[in-house]
Amino acid sequence: MKCNIEYIGKSRQGITKYYCTVHKSFAYDKFGNKLDECLWSNKEIYDNILNIKQTEIKSLKIIYANILESVIPKIIINNNEFNGVLEYDQSLLTYKDFGGIMLAKLNKVSLEVVKCSHCGRYHSDNGQFAYTPHRVHLCLYCGHLFRAKEKNIGSELAMLYTIPDIILKDKVLEIDNYCCVEYDMLKGTLLINNQVINKVLFKGKELDIVEFLNYLLKDNF
Repeated sequence: MKCNIEYIGKSRQGITKYYCTVHKSFAYDKFGNKLDECLWSNKEIYDNILNIKQTEIKSLKIIYANILESVIPKIIINNNEFNGVLEYDQSLLTYKDFGGIMLAKLNKVSLEVVKCSHCGRYHSDNGQFAYTPHRVHLCLYCGHLFRAKEKNIGSELAMLYTIPDIILKDKVLEIDNYCCVEYDMLKGTLLINNQVINKVLFKGKELDIVEFLNYLLKDNF
């Protein structure tokens, strides 16, 4: 799918901003110059769209094969890998949105219905915004900032599915150079190297698994 780049105003520093409404990504350089293509690096996934209201989904997982090397997970639907985006109504959801749900559930944050006051589409938070309630949101569909009445965290997928809390076990796992993270969204299970744990020993430090994953995925928005 080709980019659709639109002017969305200026930053507080006076930098002109452009946004791609197709790939949900900014499209300007540090000087405010409009780019020919947006900054989203995985544009090919938008060529494969699955309507989840027309598909019976019994299992929905994301798997970070080694989250220490890449924060781009595989999406596994009904035990089959899916390289694309999920669609329902006006929502287009990517792996970042699923990672956001995992972070919100890890941090025991309530997911709410949040709608952009500019374009009227619903909103999902990911990265550090998935575990930090906030009032001002960046709409990923139109690129504009909008303000909610109260601090919250939005999730489009939570409007369609009942997403259970994640249950962890009191166990420490030593992590060296390999850390596979598998999250089953509909079951609420989280496996780290095929184990249910609540702490990791990483680079000589004992870290809470929530703190560990928050840090690794904080910029994934």
